[in-house]
Amino acid sequence: MNVDALKTMQVVCVDDEQEALEQMHLALNSFCKTTVCVSSTEKALLIIDELRPDIVLTDVRMPGASGLDLLETVKKKHPSIAVIIVSAHSESEYLLDAIRLKADGYLLKPLNLYEMLELLSSIATQKTMERELDHKNFLLSLLNSIGGKRVQIIEYIISHLDDDLMFHGTYDEVAEALSASKPTVVNAFQILMENNVLTRVKNGVYKMNTSIIGNNGH
Repeated sequence: MNVDALKTMQVVCVDDEQEALEQMHLALNSFCKTTVCVSSTEKALLIIDELRPDIVLTDVRMPGASGLDLLETVKKKHPSIAVIIVSAHSESEYLLDAIRLKADGYLLKPLNLYEMLELLSSIATQKTMERELDHKNFLLSLLNSIGGKRVQIIEYIISHLDDDLMFHGTYDEVAEALSASKPTVVNAFQILMENNVLTRVKNGVYKMNTSIIGNNGH
């Protein structure tokens, strides 16, 4: 189980049975970044539009719109969100519909918590790998587009990030370290900030913004 990948996931659980919601929340809240539980498809769609979670777990049979309705809507509006269908053993006929609607997984009630966490872990690992690849491709594309001394400046910033992805250094300090002109350094920082790669916290302190992948991906 990839616990580190799970810790980055935002999950929405949907079930009209309170006991089932409590069970899922208890199991996931300790592992995932965010766990939101709601009792209907209508409430789920509002939360999904606002939160843009990574994964949705939804029961099939609920009053009003069903879990399959939710699956179909989410895949149309937010195709990058993984959707897992949950149903009772007697409802296994829904499996074919779930596959047709491109569900990312299928779990049977009563839920086996270990199986649920394993499935979420597998999805989380895949999403993490995709984001890392997207991140690398994004930075490579950015580097290739600007060229020259500014590439060295960006590489210098990335190599001097601390554990919290913070860069500490003024334009003058970077210019001196790389024997670059201050205008070139300023321009490189501006490019990074315009592309949401860096966020200026205060003078001489910048945050590497890893959420650019989530924003670009959704």
